[in-house]
Amino acid sequence: MKKRAMEGKDRKPAMVGGFFLLLALVFVAVAIKSQFFEGSGQPEQSEGPKDEQASVVRGGGRRNIYDRNFMELAVSFQRSSLYARPLELEAPEEVAREVAKILGLDEKNILSALKGERSFAWLGRDLSREKAVKIADLNLKGVYRINQVQRFYPGNQLGAHVIGFIKDEQGLAGVEFYYDSVLRGGGVYDQRLAAAGVSRKIAEGSDSASLILTLDIHLQNVLEQKLKTLVQNTGAKGGVAVLMVPDTGEIIGLASLPDYDPNRFWEFRAEARRNRAIEDVLDLGAMDRLFQAAAVMEKRIGQKKNVLAEDEPAPEMEAVQRSVWNEVQGGRYISLEGVGFGQTVLGRDEYNAFADRIGLTVKGEVDLPEALFTVKDIPGGVTNKKDEGVGEESSPDPSKTMVPHPDKDSVATATPLALLSAFCRLINGGQVMTPHVLRAVWQDEQVWDVPVRQGIGEFAVPAQVSANMRNEMKKAAGAGRGNFLIESLLQKNSAVSSEAQSAGDGGENTVAGKAVMESILLGMAPLEHPEIAMIVVLEDARLDLQSRSPVRDLAEEMMPQARAALQNQVKPPSAKELAVREGGYYKKMEMIQAKSTLPAALGQGPQGLVMPDVRGLSGRKAMQILQPYGVRLQITGSGQVASQYPLAGSALRGVEECVLNLKAMQ
Repeated sequence: MKKRAMEGKDRKPAMVGGFFLLLALVFVAVAIKSQFFEGSGQPEQSEGPKDEQASVVRGGGRRNIYDRNFMELAVSFQRSSLYARPLELEAPEEVAREVAKILGLDEKNILSALKGERSFAWLGRDLSREKAVKIADLNLKGVYRINQVQRFYPGNQLGAHVIGFIKDEQGLAGVEFYYDSVLRGGGVYDQRLAAAGVSRKIAEGSDSASLILTLDIHLQNVLEQKLKTLVQNTGAKGGVAVLMVPDTGEIIGLASLPDYDPNRFWEFRAEARRNRAIEDVLDLGAMDRLFQAAAVMEKRIGQKKNVLAEDEPAPEMEAVQRSVWNEVQGGRYISLEGVGFGQTVLGRDEYNAFADRIGLTVKGEVDLPEALFTVKDIPGGVTNKKDEGVGEESSPDPSKTMVPHPDKDSVATATPLALLSAFCRLINGGQVMTPHVLRAVWQDEQVWDVPVRQGIGEFAVPAQVSANMRNEMKKAAGAGRGNFLIESLLQKNSAVSSEAQSAGDGGENTVAGKAVMESILLGMAPLEHPEIAMIVVLEDARLDLQSRSPVRDLAEEMMPQARAALQNQVKPPSAKELAVREGGYYKKMEMIQAKSTLPAALGQGPQGLVMPDVRGLSGRKAMQILQPYGVRLQITGSGQVASQYPLAGSALRGVEECVLNLKAMQ
């Protein structure tokens, strides 16, 4: 008995040591799996039922985008794609039969793909988790699943030109592109985020975060609907409307028509995806008079002269009639409020210098990129030859891009957003202001306000110039008015006299007394300390020069609503409330996808595959995405993917090797 007791006692340390050794091995294995495979999109073999409820992306992956009141503008859900490795299949006929039954596809087509010569075949792309689970439950050898992020935009076309869209989990327009690294993580150190006090992981780019924009989505909805009605009623080719806070540069509403639905971006042409607010370049027409007046005022203040310059000879006044519309030059009209501005004109060089100082000539200062993406070669997409040759930039260039200076004999030009921003600087008391759409970064329970980016340019006018300009605007507005509106009309191909317009006989440029015009309206409210400013632009609209402009009605309706929206103070919703809302969005997303014109892609040989866009991704992430495509990879350099061959959207038929060029992104 003693001997057995001693033997048991001797074995105990060995058993304990073995247990801890086994535990250590398990720990190492779990750590390796966590480091290299978890959440990376690495294919996993179907192993039966798991947690298959529709789930919002939380800890990792692409985060959501919200408006200023924490309403969802873009939501991410986990989705699945399935593929097979034909050489590993034990019974291709059974796989084809079962998969066809669940996915509602042709069994013969699936079997043909499974018996092809390639090393893999897609069974279903972007499947609902319900269908993916049913196939996973079959435990079919050689069938694999990739978990992916499905992006959904609850408002459809609402705010599309600000929000943008993604493809292959990469942002390709709007804030989805501009703040891509913040939304999905994996970016580089961001000084602005660090200054905002966000967590170190977010600031360094190793963790993702949600964005809170300056937009008010309810106001945005009203703005878009009213602009659409205005465009339809005037027969305009396109339209822009932007609402901005003059003191801060917050954009609380931005509409650009025609528009598109980012949930189905491939169905729309490049013209619809183009953000006219930042990409169109306008002839300022008679609106130039407003800025000429401010430039003259700044010069006289700098010379310490009386602003009214009563001791100087009065300039020769233009012959204008004071009516609803006043022709100041051939085909250029100004509303009654603008008649008193621009009576004295500076030389072109002096005026250009002033335009630079207030940012009128700046094109790309807002945190939104121009459209860079083409949907050419996407199945079911619209091919547009104008899309060809789109730039290969992998990140936005935040540097100041100037609109080319007009020569001394040409006209002044500006983008709609630059024009509105410069107008805001005339009325905000001399404050430096940069337009922007990002308000804060949100992760879990923390919301960090993000400062406006610096280094773009400190555009402002002297405070005295701003005060004097507001006084002149008050006079022009007239007694009892709570806002200031000024509108310019530029007649297209105008050689039609005022008399002909009055008679309604303007040739091909007039229809029933209406002329084809480009209309620009600027407005502010209230007059004393402006809280909101607005621009409305109509392209090729048919307007009656004898009647009140319908554009004024839109501005007068929208500015009070915008001021009211700025008073809203909303707290972040609870996790429970978010979960309920997101559950509803998931159901809506599945309903839309069921009616989509772009079906899930079934790989039927290499002709069924197109090259994904991996630019901007790390080399490791790009390898994970391309792994199931069955092509060899050649990688040069280090950092993030700067360029790729074949180009995104190219058919992979006959392609055996992919080339990725990597470089460190600044």
